[in-house]
Amino acid sequence: MIRAYRMVAGRNEAVDGTPGPDALRQSCWIDLNAPSAAERRLVEQTFGIELPTREEMREIELSSRLYREAGGAFMTATVLCRADAPVPETMDITFVLTGETLITLRFDDPKPFYGFHNQVSRQSVRLDSGVSAFLSLLDAILDRIADVLEGAGRDVTAVAQELIDGHQGHLNSDQQHLLLKRVSRAHDLTAKARESLVTLTRIIAFTATVRELANDKGLRPRLKTLGQDAQSLADYTAFLSSNIAFQLDALLGVVGIEQNNIVKIFSVAAVVFLPPTLVASIYGMNFHFMPELDWPYGYPMALALMVMSVIVPFLYFKRRGWL
Repeated sequence: MIRAYRMVAGRNEAVDGTPGPDALRQSCWIDLNAPSAAERRLVEQTFGIELPTREEMREIELSSRLYREAGGAFMTATVLCRADAPVPETMDITFVLTGETLITLRFDDPKPFYGFHNQVSRQSVRLDSGVSAFLSLLDAILDRIADVLEGAGRDVTAVAQELIDGHQGHLNSDQQHLLLKRVSRAHDLTAKARESLVTLTRIIAFTATVRELANDKGLRPRLKTLGQDAQSLADYTAFLSSNIAFQLDALLGVVGIEQNNIVKIFSVAAVVFLPPTLVASIYGMNFHFMPELDWPYGYPMALALMVMSVIVPFLYFKRRGWL
């Protein structure tokens, strides 16, 4: 699918239907979302470029993600996607700056793009040029990552509070499992956000060398601000990762303490019942000559001895605080 926008009389105007080569050349932003082979050829022939394939977009080498060709500058970023889903995902998006046009190539619909299309339609964002559209789109992506990280931070704080409150009332196994899943999801979300920020930081640094930006010095302060925002988010991600690791250790520590308490109860029970077992074993031996066998009070004495051997260790352990 192709969605294109151009500036007409100071307003953003969407190009209806499938745009032709002339309409594409006049557009400030061309968004390709899972394009067909015909749509790819149309854009490539119009601008004289070769768009990367989906497999090429997934390559992790820096030279495969950031490069210049005769037709323009190619930049591929890994962007956080489906952050609200149980399992967050990432997707690769290629930005192409060619002349006064920004071309984006993607195979999913993350929230920043959905929201940016709405802003463009409502005239909240002016697409004066391809570079301006590119910087505004980067800003929208960073804003979305910031919102996701804020939500993850709040969830980790809530987990810490539940650990503190649950320590007094003892967390059951279901609660522990739920907290562990929340911590695991926060870690996964933070890791993917950090991966996204690394690629965006590289793109911002690469953009400073792009000729289209160098010709418009008024956009350089915006690029510098985006770089600072990306760096601050990366720092917050590092802090959040350490906080998640601490909460995971704390949760595993609580689980370990409760397991130790259970093992301690069984250990104490085994020690408490060891003396009566010994007494019963002695008088259960099949020797013919045992003095107590002929004693009228031998059986009650054995029972009393076994009861006393239970009570005395129990009181001793209770006094020492082991129970």
